[in-house]
Amino acid sequence: MNTSLQLLPSIGVDSDSNLAQLVHFYKKNTPFAKIESWEWDDISWDAKGICKTQARKSGYNISVNFSRDNKLGKKVKSSYNDIKPFHNLDLSDIAKCHISALQIEKAKDVGTLNFYIVAYRYLDNAMLKRNITASNLTTYDFKVAEAEAHDRLESSTFYRIGQKLESIATFINKKKLSIQKIVFKKSAKRGDTHTASDSRIDFESTTKRHEKLPTHESLIAVATLSNSNLEGDDALFQAIVEIMFATGLRFDEVICLDVECLQAREVEELNVFTGEIDIVCINEIRYRAKKGAAYQTKAIASSLLPILQKGLTSALEILAPVRDTIKCVINGKYDFFPIITEDCELFVTDIWERLNWSSRSNLLSYLKKRNVNLTNKLNPNTGKNAAAFHSVDLKEKTFSLAKKSIDELWKQMSVLSVADCPDKLIFVTQHQRHHSDKSTEPWEFTMITHTQISDYISGRPELGIKNIFERKHLCYQGEQIRLTSHQFRHFLGTMLEISDSVTPIEVARYFGRKYTPDNIAYDHTNPAKRVMDNADILFAASNITPEQAKEASVIFTLVDRDEVLETIEDIGTTLITAIGLCKHDYSDSPCGKYYACVRGCSEYYRIKGKQGEIIHLQKLQDEQETRIQHVKAAVDAEYHGSNNWLRSHEELLNGCRIALAIEQDNSISDGERVQVFPNGNNGCVAI
Repeated sequence: MNTSLQLLPSIGVDSDSNLAQLVHFYKKNTPFAKIESWEWDDISWDAKGICKTQARKSGYNISVNFSRDNKLGKKVKSSYNDIKPFHNLDLSDIAKCHISALQIEKAKDVGTLNFYIVAYRYLDNAMLKRNITASNLTTYDFKVAEAEAHDRLESSTFYRIGQKLESIATFINKKKLSIQKIVFKKSAKRGDTHTASDSRIDFESTTKRHEKLPTHESLIAVATLSNSNLEGDDALFQAIVEIMFATGLRFDEVICLDVECLQAREVEELNVFTGEIDIVCINEIRYRAKKGAAYQTKAIASSLLPILQKGLTSALEILAPVRDTIKCVINGKYDFFPIITEDCELFVTDIWERLNWSSRSNLLSYLKKRNVNLTNKLNPNTGKNAAAFHSVDLKEKTFSLAKKSIDELWKQMSVLSVADCPDKLIFVTQHQRHHSDKSTEPWEFTMITHTQISDYISGRPELGIKNIFERKHLCYQGEQIRLTSHQFRHFLGTMLEISDSVTPIEVARYFGRKYTPDNIAYDHTNPAKRVMDNADILFAASNITPEQAKEASVIFTLVDRDEVLETIEDIGTTLITAIGLCKHDYSDSPCGKYYACVRGCSEYYRIKGKQGEIIHLQKLQDEQETRIQHVKAAVDAEYHGSNNWLRSHEELLNGCRIALAIEQDNSISDGERVQVFPNGNNGCVAI
């Protein structure tokens, strides 16, 4: 846990002075201050190297923008020059403090932080209607903000905005930034996060559900392209389509794949017909999940394996030169201008065409931008003064740029990919390599972007960008074919749901989902058919009527441990076990028997390397860190008895760390049974 969290600012006597103190504190302690050009009052904060980011954006500038609502809708963004600050600058300061606090607590994805800003924008709009300052914020303003979000957003997005507004209200209350305490709870429930179309059987919902699936005609078109002799970028992007189709991976998961992602392993399997043990080869794709960030493998069906192999082979071949370049740069030797053999000064007017640059002036501008040493002297070939540079200087500068670019890219990608070095990334490419109108900058490296694959399968008619189907004259009854990258995931999910041999748990595991109910968003089979296929069995087994079943499904919603952690209030005094909850008040003493074995019990042993124990201890450790954050807030608020809870939670957290530290002890072999607390007390005394 970040120790800087303990450096909380002192709270003054009124909301305005509290905000002033808070701003003073976070100006010094915000992680964003590490950026050299950072200024607190800037509308846009550079987040590269500070925040996590998606793989597709690893080579791009990323930022957190404290800007007002442009009223253009969520898919229409303002250019940087057009963005404007919040109407209320105090609210902007609160947002900056809040974002800084979140980032100090735990590094967030830049998209998550910007989603908080979206919630702040709705609050900014609500404050504008009443023309109030931040200190005069009330519950009413939060309800007005939520109501506007409800009118403008889809249900799942609206639910998330409600979550963020709750977080903002908690932050304002905790830091005493408003005159009145804000009592706000989001109106949307967890079960409302999926749109009606995910589960209803009316005509409108059925239509929306099928829109998420690729049409039969579009699949035929994709297959046609797969069997065509595509070249260049078309061949590369088609390879990505084939990989997404065969695996059901998200785009961000695909572009993080490494060169050894497809692996085969042999397993023993009982032959039910012969009674003998057969050796079966299982082909798996290795990847790191976008949402869970966990290392995973996914078995590939034999029918889909040739498609996957074709896509991977094509992608590996096309981008092999880029990986070779990266490997050479890492090894310390590469010449980006082998065409220049002279070790001497060169004139821009003489060399720009030889370098295949777009124009003399563009080359000159680029050299200035990259700080290549330029001199102005007489060119003997023209008899006129012209800009000159030394060939060695140009080669050294470009090599230095390449090394820096690789380092920056790998800093982002190392946590997103299973690859162990940058030259193992399949979909790493060079800046503008796939741009039709611009020259490639081979010394600047980035990842294939979602925009590029989207342009390939969907196009942008408003900008005159045609997709591959239009360019190859593939259409159905005069209708243009358009796809999204996520439709392949929906399609594969639906096909698996149709299969009688695959359970919901296996479907969730295949797609890297945490909860089986999340399958519904990707299952586009007819809900009525699913119900009727299983209704008789369910009702006979449970001896209840259909009406009773419907009522029970509404009242009794099944949740797991993780969902409880996300939704329960007063988590600091709530202890969760496998068989239920233990709920206390801060004035009560903490339960000393909760995970007593991890509190220094001398009778506690564990086995090094046992994954089940490691996973459970890590999860408990994460839970304790969350609880401690809540309890620290209670301590700050001077709740009676909260210090006792803080000591109890810290004791258990320390025990988890000691138990997990065994995994780092090289003197202990895997499989060895270890006494965790040899000098501890016996915690097994009966009560």
